[in-house]
Order: sequence, then structure tokens, then C-alpha cells
Amino acid sequence: MAKLFIAGCNGTHIADQIRVYLADNRYQLFCSSALLDTVISVFPQFDRQRWEPIVPLADCFTQIENHRDGPGVIVLTSGDPLFYGIGKRLTKRFPDWHIRCFPAVSYMQSCFSHFGINWDDAQFVSLHGRSLNSIDKKLYCSKLFVFTDQENTPNRIAGYLKRRLGDYWESSRKLLVGECIGSDQERFSAGTIDEISAATFRQPNCMIIVDQSETEQDDAIRFGLGEGDIQHSRGLITKSEVRAAVIHRLRLPENGVFWDVGAGSGSISLEASRCVPSLSVYAIEKKEEELFNIRINISRFKCPNVNIIAGEAPEALGGLPAPDCVFIGGSGGRLDEILSFIDRASKETTRIVMTAVLDDTARRAPEILYRNNFSVEISIIRVSRYEYPAREEIEFNPIHLIKAEKRK
Repeated sequence: MAKLFIAGCNGTHIADQIRVYLADNRYQLFCSSALLDTVISVFPQFDRQRWEPIVPLADCFTQIENHRDGPGVIVLTSGDPLFYGIGKRLTKRFPDWHIRCFPAVSYMQSCFSHFGINWDDAQFVSLHGRSLNSIDKKLYCSKLFVFTDQENTPNRIAGYLKRRLGDYWESSRKLLVGECIGSDQERFSAGTIDEISAATFRQPNCMIIVDQSETEQDDAIRFGLGEGDIQHSRGLITKSEVRAAVIHRLRLPENGVFWDVGAGSGSISLEASRCVPSLSVYAIEKKEEELFNIRINISRFKCPNVNIIAGEAPEALGGLPAPDCVFIGGSGGRLDEILSFIDRASKETTRIVMTAVLDDTARRAPEILYRNNFSVEISIIRVSRYEYPAREEIEFNPIHLIKAEKRK
């Protein structure tokens, strides 16, 4: 059976078990050019002819396959190959090979240890080959370790945090950076978002984002914000009972895209974000007063996966990723245009939920949806409230709750 040894290193430290194979000229080595320099510093007699680059990965995997009938192959990487490393892809790509892993202390462990911070409650995100907004869904955890790359550098990440968090939360973050860990160029830095954004760092590096704010989101409460909890204007907010029904009808996916059209104060977006933190939420709103409310609510309830889209639908919907579900809480008199745009932009499985107070909207919306090949289901919600023992009942206007899905 073909043998594949996946080994980690930290600086010049290479596991003793793998040194035996590195010293054996029969074993081909795959690693980055930087790690090859490490190998040669440990084994000056190492034959460079035994080395193949690890990128591009497709070529690397082809070359590994070409050595199937040889004595074995070594893939050398940094840290623990099975912790955000290449190990997972190798084990999946070569399931019929005899594979052994030799982990080293990872950059993550070294970085946390240097700063004296426990990491058993930390979150992790890799920006290798990914866009910066991949960080959003974990932006409000207390400790976030970031695997950087040559494009997503610590100073660029700090600049992104400054824009994303805003003045309200920016001062609560402390940034910790480790460079060239394990080498003679090793260096650690700590600073504010402004300080790190103005600095430069050697490759490779990594980063810890620490939230020093005293306020913490109560993770035990995922759903059920009260109307008094959410900042809104002049009583314009989707009532709690209606919000509960809307969220139920939306059937939010674990991973996906949700559009909240005419978001108002953002109450539906907030509930969706807190129920499913991995969901990408887009709150579309045109009024400056409501946009201000949404920003305050996002910060107050720590909802980094809510993206504010300032503008009027349907124009503001252009360029957004195709939605898995859509809520329309307000149309500004442009219901036909909005529904036509959503029909063109949506997936076959997209679900639309609307609330209608006005009789005209309750009548026209189902007609437009049905005309565009949606099946339509309508519920009427009548809410009244009273407090015991006063029993002074308050009745609210009936709400038409409209759910639509593409007809099969």
C-alpha cells in the first residue's frame, strides 16, 4: 500500500519520527519553498531534487499520485496538518493510501501561549483564499483566532474591522499578531485597531482578535426580542406575535441567504440573525432614520451577519447573492417591481413571506405571485393583548401573512 506521511513543523522543530524519512533519499518531499529552507537548515545534505512545491494543489496531488508505487511521500506543512491545514484534503484525496500524521505545535497554540491567553473557548476562522467578510459571522465572539494570508494581512484585517464595527465597538477590540513563529525572526505585537492597521508584518503571520467589552450577549436567548428591546421609531415595528409567525414561515436554512426587504428597524433581520448565526442576512432599507436604528440594533445585539443595504428596492437588490428566503415588510408602493425582480433573482427553492396590513396589498400580492408561477398560502393574524388583572384589551389591526413558493 502507498505511504503518505503528513508532518507539521514549527520553526526549525520537526517531529523526530519524520526526520527518519527526511534522511532517507527514497522519500519524495512536498512543501512550500519556505519550509524547504527549514528542512535544509536541519539537513544540510538534503537533495533538492527530492523536493516538489505544494502549490498549486492540483499539480501537487497529481505528482503525489505519480509516486504511488514508490516507498512513500512526505508532505511537510506548518503546525498541525489536521487543524485548518492540508491534512483534511489529503486524507480525502488519497483514501486508499496508508496515511500517518505527525503534528507540531501550531501557530495558533504558540500565539495564544505567548500572550498567556487560554484558547479552549476561542473561535477560529481561516482567510486563506477567502474574502474578508468571511470573518463577519464570528466577529462578536470573545476571542477569535484568524489564519491570515498574503492578501488578508493583519493591517488589512484591522482596516476592515474599523469599517465593519464602527466607532461604537472599535475601541473594545485588542489585536494580537504573531509573525514568523518558531523562526529567528519571530515577533509578537499587540495594539488597537488603528495601531495595527498602520503597521506592516512579515509573512507568515496570524492574528487574535480579543473583545474586551463588558457587555455579553445572553446566548441562552436566541429568539424572542421584545418590542421595547429593539430601537425603533414612532411605534413602527413588526409586533412580537407577527415576528414569531414570520420566522416560522421563513424556515431559515442553516447556511444560506436571507433578504429582509423594507427592513424598518431591522426586527426581522435581528431575529433571523440570532436564530441562525451562520445565515447571511441582508437588511434593505431606504430611510435614514431606520438605517440609524438598524445600526444601533446590530451593535446592541451583536449580529455581525446582518449586512445593511441602504437604498430602495428593487434597485438596491441588484448585485446581492440569490436568496434562499425573502421577507417583504414594506414595498414603498413598488410591490409589482419588487416581486418581479425577486422572481428573476430567486432560486427554484426560494421562499417568500410577506405581511400586509392594507387591503390593497393583501389583494394584489397573491395575484402577482400566482401570476409569476408561485403557489400562495395566506394566514390572517389577529392579535389582542391585555395584562392581568386589569384586562384592558388592546386590539391590533389584522395582518395578512402571505407565504409563496415556486410551483413545482
